[in-house]
Amino acid sequence: MGLFLFIIFLLCDLFTGMLCKYAYRQNFHYQNGMLLGVHIPKEQAHCAQVEALCTRSRRNWNLYQNIQITIGSLLGLLGFFSPEWLVLIWIIWFLLYLAGMEGLMVMPLRRMYRLKQEQGWVRENSRRTVYIDTELSAMSGRMAPAAYWHLLFLVAETTAALYTYLRGQDRQAVSEVAALGIAAMAVTFLLWAMHRYLAEKRNVVYSQNSKVNMAVNGLVKRTWARGFLRVDGLNCASWLYLALRRAQAGGLCGGDWFVYALLQLVAAVAAILPWGNVLSKKRELLAADDQPVEVDDDEYWKNGWYENPQDPRLLVQNRLCDTNYTFNMARPAARWINAGITLLLVGSLGWVAWMMIERLWNI
Repeated sequence: MGLFLFIIFLLCDLFTGMLCKYAYRQNFHYQNGMLLGVHIPKEQAHCAQVEALCTRSRRNWNLYQNIQITIGSLLGLLGFFSPEWLVLIWIIWFLLYLAGMEGLMVMPLRRMYRLKQEQGWVRENSRRTVYIDTELSAMSGRMAPAAYWHLLFLVAETTAALYTYLRGQDRQAVSEVAALGIAAMAVTFLLWAMHRYLAEKRNVVYSQNSKVNMAVNGLVKRTWARGFLRVDGLNCASWLYLALRRAQAGGLCGGDWFVYALLQLVAAVAAILPWGNVLSKKRELLAADDQPVEVDDDEYWKNGWYENPQDPRLLVQNRLCDTNYTFNMARPAARWINAGITLLLVGSLGWVAWMMIERLWNI
């Protein structure tokens, strides 16, 4: 059990930390007319004050993420001694990690916005400009590989889970193994839904040149879609391996769990590795564009979130990540939904922490 807990927590914390670290790193580079999430003139991107703020923010971000990735990866060692202490300390670490990461994203943005205001870099003429690329819109849904491949993985996982459950003799042991099959199917369904959403979502207008827009959107969508398929294939392979080994040997040994964990680790790495190259290519494409679209709506993002009372939408596209959406916090419904999600997250983790405390108290 200790080895299994260590591997699971190691994989989850390593994957989460690396994803957070590299997903935000692109904001330290000047692209789409922005640095640290704030629009500034291109000729000011290398001025002393801007470079000092970016250098300091990048250094703090990398240092923080490296420390937290190390701590999160080592926490799994507690599983060899006490699962209760592992879960309890991990919950505290996770909440502190989220709070620190939020601060390191929001504070540099606010400092950059203040600097922009002080230097008078606001472009009033483009504050409410809306660009539409009809040729690009017609290409939505045709820039990524088909999502139906996930359904083939789902059929294989479901077949293996049913076979494992129906042919097993020890019902409790079989149920525990079959639960991993259910988890694999849940991951496949989630990846399928994300793939479908990605393929059908509206493309982002970066430039007044349709070819540039199609090149960048196609690059991003293809990379995400292929990443989803790679992760799902390895997720399926890890579960099928366990099912086949159990059918052959009548049980699972430590080596089987190691192979399962290794495949899951490879899936995590396969999802992250291509992104450094993709972000670099995206920056190159946008840097070479001589007709960029730059809408100076920083006033509505200056606090670190979107808040525009004149915008009736509840959800808007997150400009720091093309594939995400965020709430318009000027809408009361958005505030209630965010409060509910926060209470649900903290409450769920608090309930688990209380159960661990009770178990430790009774030992």
